[in-house]
Amino acid sequence: MEFKRFSSTVAVLGAMFTSPFSYASSFELPIWKSEAEERGYILPKAFGISVGYMHVEQGINVNSIDLNGIKSSINTPDFPGFCYPIPNTSICIPILDDIPGQNIPINSIDVETIGGFQESDVWTVRADMWLFPFLNFYAIAGKITGYSETDIKVNINVADNRNITLPQLPFKLDLDGNMYGGGMVLAGGYKEWFTIIDGSYTKTNLTVIDGGIDSIVITPRVGFDFTNYGHPVRVWVGGQYQNIQQTLKGDLKDIFPAEFVRLIEEEGETAGFVVQQELESEWNTVVGFNYVINSTFNIVGEFGFGDRQSAFVALDTRF
Repeated sequence: MEFKRFSSTVAVLGAMFTSPFSYASSFELPIWKSEAEERGYILPKAFGISVGYMHVEQGINVNSIDLNGIKSSINTPDFPGFCYPIPNTSICIPILDDIPGQNIPINSIDVETIGGFQESDVWTVRADMWLFPFLNFYAIAGKITGYSETDIKVNINVADNRNITLPQLPFKLDLDGNMYGGGMVLAGGYKEWFTIIDGSYTKTNLTVIDGGIDSIVITPRVGFDFTNYGHPVRVWVGGQYQNIQQTLKGDLKDIFPAEFVRLIEEEGETAGFVVQQELESEWNTVVGFNYVINSTFNIVGEFGFGDRQSAFVALDTRF
């Protein structure tokens, strides 16, 4: 998005009321463009397309991990003192050695999560249109790759409230999906100062595992335009709010050793998981810039700090 000297909403609405039907005979976008320019406001070209890349690192909270396709009982070996080893680890799942050779009922399987982290890369294409000098609408689509990981402890309660507790295990999910959505921008300003509020909703359909990611992002910014001082750049600072709900589903064999899965998987079924997780922190600070190459092309960059760290760069063209 190209940032020009935006008027305040009140000033533009005032321009409209001086000649409310002046645009009817020769329609142009943004609406009330001529009235705003007559008062000295420099507006961006109405339409734009940009290609962007963003890298994000942030903490996550895993709200729940539910398992399905699990046995109601497990068989113990016919000899005592045995445990099921997990290959390539030092982990061995202990079995109740005082009751070998029996079916032991599983009362429950509890999963405790420890910490959480997510890293992702997002490529986007965005098309936008200034409907009014202060109101922009856009559609966005893209591709996301990355991973989400946490550590878990699994406790299997069997028989007469006896517990089989596994040592801490890594729980890592690869994220790959297609993202689409849209949003709007409200803009205003006075002289070289401007303010922008950007709000969007996007949906990501995952392809490596089942599930999706729903994202609501709101970013208020305030900035200063240096173009009148001979420097073709605008800078800003702001905050970003993200409300992201993630539902991830998959096969336990994709993340745990097959020996462990076979121990608890119901015969004829596929042991699976359903993970509900969200961001550890909803707000972070952002700073950014817009460098004007010429009247058609701009470079936009923005960086996030705090509990969520991000880097974004985009090439924008307007026409």
